[in-house]
Amino acid sequence: MAVATGSSHRFEILSLLVRNVLTSNSKNFQLHGDKQVIVQILPTAPDRAFITNDCYDSSFDLGSITYTDILQRLLRLGFQIQSSTGGSYNLPKPEKSIIKNEPQQVSPQDTFVLQYTLIRTHPVG
Repeated sequence: MAVATGSSHRFEILSLLVRNVLTSNSKNFQLHGDKQVIVQILPTAPDRAFITNDCYDSSFDLGSITYTDILQRLLRLGFQIQSSTGGSYNLPKPEKSIIKNEPQQVSPQDTFVLQYTLIRTHPVG
């Protein structure tokens, strides 16, 4: 997303949402922002990986790279991390069994999520 403020600067804002971070150097992420900017970062990304015009989802890209590689590319292209947050959530708990009066023996797994907000500033002349 490009935002103009007055006549001095233009900002490009991206949001990187990473899922399942604790399992490995996750390749499971979404990158939200202007598609033209995302294509600069991921020039070989297939069209099917863009689930909307402003959202790339790595789960639809067989050649996706890890989120740390994405962060390195963003930093090299002049983006700065403005904020980052992390947390876990539980997957929905299983319903009680219809046949028995006991809960099903499926244990929910915690999923850890990171979100980065990155901004690149351009002087406007």
